[in-house]
Formats: sequence, structure tokens, C-alpha cells
Amino acid sequence: MKTFLGTLFLFLLIFTNCYADKKFDKDLKKVSKLNGFVDSKGAIYSIEQISDKENTILILYNHGSGNDQVLDKCSKPWNKTPPVLLGLHDKKINNFQIKIYHLCSGVRGWTQDEQGRMWQAHVVSGKLSLTLVDNNGTPLIQRQKQLFKQKIIKEKVDDLTEQGFENIVLAGHSAGAWASITLKSKFPENIDGVIALNPAVAGTLKNRKEWPWWEDIKNYLINLMELSDLTNELVYSHSKDKFEIPETLFFLSNLSSVKFIDLSTSGCKGEKKFNGYHGITLTKCFAKYEEANKNIIQYLESIF
Repeated sequence: MKTFLGTLFLFLLIFTNCYADKKFDKDLKKVSKLNGFVDSKGAIYSIEQISDKENTILILYNHGSGNDQVLDKCSKPWNKTPPVLLGLHDKKINNFQIKIYHLCSGVRGWTQDEQGRMWQAHVVSGKLSLTLVDNNGTPLIQRQKQLFKQKIIKEKVDDLTEQGFENIVLAGHSAGAWASITLKSKFPENIDGVIALNPAVAGTLKNRKEWPWWEDIKNYLINLMELSDLTNELVYSHSKDKFEIPETLFFLSNLSSVKFIDLSTSGCKGEKKFNGYHGITLTKCFAKYEEANKNIIQYLESIF
């Protein structure tokens, strides 16, 4: 009987692990269909059209995230490459030419049950559980959506590097910006810079005030950053953003290596389709603001 139970447990363990991997692979295959190099209108074109990879500045754009149980579709307006970046297509920076790559990384993270278990553990202990595991022994904290996003982005950076791109800048909005900052801090030799548009993770300011476990998740994800190794970062924020404001991003704004821009006096307003002021950097108004102020251009000129 013990032998039978042991065999059954091993089967379930292997099955669960395979299911988790298949779920990730299935999600990634689905969202990756809209990956690609994009021109000034957002149309995808072939890598064969880029003849001089060595003298290309490749901006790899990463969209934000919904909750862990949702597959983020790149076809949604808020997940498309924003106008401010599309306008950089084929622009010259010294001897380099800018190209844009749109990466879809919206695979699902925790299931509702897994998130519920993490929540309940926090209710009982008053702190975030780093030891709670799934059926195959993987810590649940490692199955959070933000960490999957970072994995996908890093693998794409490695892939593009192998294809000959030597000058890679990560850009991202919301959770995509957060992931970009984290990866730059961990792999500075592979990533030349980051353009972070309204970085955010782990819920709204209101969520974190009412449910402290979200604040603990945010702090956990901050601790994954190698802040002392962070260089060449351009970060945008707004005081009316309901997810993160300049004051809650102090761990970035206080760094001398980060150029931090508060858009509160930019004159641009939030739009409903972009989640209000959280998506202000996705608007045409912000693109016009940047065209006039040239923060991104000057930032890239300082690196290249």
C-alpha cells in the first residue's frame, strides 16, 4: 500500500510540474504571435530589413500586466507600443539608428487557489510567505506573474544578442517598466539602459493601504533589484497615478544614477482607455511632450 501511495504521489508530482510547464508554454506561444520589430505605425516587419545590427540601438518594449489569472493580450490598446517610442523608429543617435521591438510577455502567474493560499498565509503570520510551495515543491512566490515576465524578457534579450544586436535598451510601462528596471540592475552587461514609463507592481496605492500583503509583495520585488548596480535609467512618474507616484518610487528617485522625471506639470491628462494617469505615458500628448523636451533623445545620446 505504501509503495502504491508513493508511486501515486510521484506521478502526481511529475504531472503537476508538467502541467505548470505546459501552461506557461501554451500561454507564451499564444501571446508571442504579436512579437516583432515595429515601424513608426506599429506594423511588424522582418529582421531581414535590419542590415546593420552592430550600429543599431534596439529598444525592446514591454507592456504592463493585469492580475495573475489573466492572459495579457498585446492587441489591447494599453499593451501596444506607445506613440512616444514608435516616433523613435529609424531616428539617428550619433552613428546609430534606432529600431523598436515589441515583446508580448503576458503569461499567467498564480492561479486563484495559489494566490488565495499566499493571502491566507499572510493573514495568519502577518508577513509574506517565501516557503509556501506548490505540489511539486516550487515556492509559490516564484510563480508570481512579474517573475515570469522577467524570465521572458531576459530570454528575449539573450536571443536578440545572439542574433547580433549589441546595443539593447529596455523600455516598458507599468509592470513592464518594473521588470525592465530589475533586469537592468541584475544584468548590466547585457542591457545598456532602461526607459521606464510609470513603473508599478502589486496593486494600487489604495489596495496596498487596505491590504498590506500587496505592500509586502512590492517590497519583496524591490529587494530583488540590485539598486547599488543600477545605472543609466530614465524613469517617468505622475502624482495622480493611482498605482505609484514619485513619493512611493523614492528608492529610484533618490539614486544619482537615475534620471527621474515627474510629469505632474507636463500638461498631459490621463485617458480612460489607458487607465487614467497611470497610462499618461501611453498617450499622444506625452509623445508631443517628449518631442518638445527631448528627454529620451538626450538620454540615448548620453549612452551612445
